Amino acid sequence: MIEAQLRAKGPALQRAYDRMPYSVQNFLTSARGWFLTRNRYAPGMYSYLRELRRHEKWSTEEIARFQLNSIQRIADYARQTVPFYSNYARVAFKSPDDLRKYPVLTREVVSQNSDRLISSTLPAHECIRVGTRVTLFGSRVVPPEREQPPFWTNNYLERQMLMSIFHLSETNAPHYIAFLRRNKGKVLEGFPSVLGILADFVLRTGTTIPMQAVFTDGEPLYPFLRENIEKAFGATAFDLYGNTEYAGLLTQCEKGQMHAVPDYAYLEILNENDQPVQHDEEGYLVWTGFINDAMPLIRYRIGDRGCWQPKQSCSCGRPFPVVRPTITRDSDTLRCPDGRLFSPRALNQSLKGATALRFCQLVHERPGHLLIRGVASQPSAYDDLMGIQKNLQKILGPSFTVTSTLVDAPIVRAGGKIPLIIQPAATAV
Repeated sequence: MIEAQLRAKGPALQRAYDRMPYSVQNFLTSARGWFLTRNRYAPGMYSYLRELRRHEKWSTEEIARFQLNSIQRIADYARQTVPFYSNYARVAFKSPDDLRKYPVLTREVVSQNSDRLISSTLPAHECIRVGTRVTLFGSRVVPPEREQPPFWTNNYLERQMLMSIFHLSETNAPHYIAFLRRNKGKVLEGFPSVLGILADFVLRTGTTIPMQAVFTDGEPLYPFLRENIEKAFGATAFDLYGNTEYAGLLTQCEKGQMHAVPDYAYLEILNENDQPVQHDEEGYLVWTGFINDAMPLIRYRIGDRGCWQPKQSCSCGRPFPVVRPTITRDSDTLRCPDGRLFSPRALNQSLKGATALRFCQLVHERPGHLLIRGVASQPSAYDDLMGIQKNLQKILGPSFTVTSTLVDAPIVRAGGKIPLIIQPAATAV
């Protein structure tokens, strides 16, 4: 309940936080950590952890039995408690293939029916609305107008230091490098594009900053990014694919393979006609989630793509399916005239709360000018577009001019990629 209230009042709380002295910001960050710690490390957590470790030793038969039972449970539960599924036929699942009797859900359908996809068993005050456009992650831990360090804050209770992703620039690079050197040997986590920027800063010094491990998620960890990150920080980078909807999960094992987590969701990989693909054939990742009873999603095509790896045991010993994500979010880095660098995830924060746009792209047409291209899905799209423009103008500051327009369709790159940031080579500075 407290978490839902905090998220609902997020913009007002953020404005108040930005005005606080740095010492108070550290206190508030830790206070927030206290609430999160109570949930993350509650007594039940250790029971779940022991159970998950047992699941790693499942046989393929045990995995198949668990997934079939979970599909039956979530389908029956959705039909009984979720208005959107009330007209779905009752299916006695004899095989996961029986899921094909239900239609594939697209992001557009989910967005347009979000209220009808919420279970009636969930009290309204317990609903937590979050966005997928949306630690070196996206929290705005220091005010955007700050020009001098510190560009980080501390969550003492979780022993976590949060670095701002909004202040990365050539000018600030020495400050970030010095901070990382003071904290070498720790665990580093963040979005690949942000860690890639930091890795470039470090490698240009001709030295490295050894870390215990690096964890990435939220964006593709492309081979060139992995190489630079691992070289700069002298540690293996472990990737994770997930989504805010809690519909699916892929995790990288110690042998470098990406495994679909079978007790989290059932995964199909389908072609353009919603038919199963062959091994090594690329298709859309389509998820049936097992753990989100608040908003269960059955056969949810989130838009990301991937392919099955050949059916052979991974040397890590886990019998979980091996998947190779091929296209997730694809975007350029925004380079500002004053030297600041914004990853897609940094600018993604400006889109939070917008529900009336099917797509939104940021086009760096020329130095110092950013055009927001929005594709409407609801009549209130213009209001959302103006809100995004206001948010971006605040993040980018007076050195940028931000304008916006509604268009009929997004810019699509080869392979069906729809990037958030589009920066023609001519605008790179």
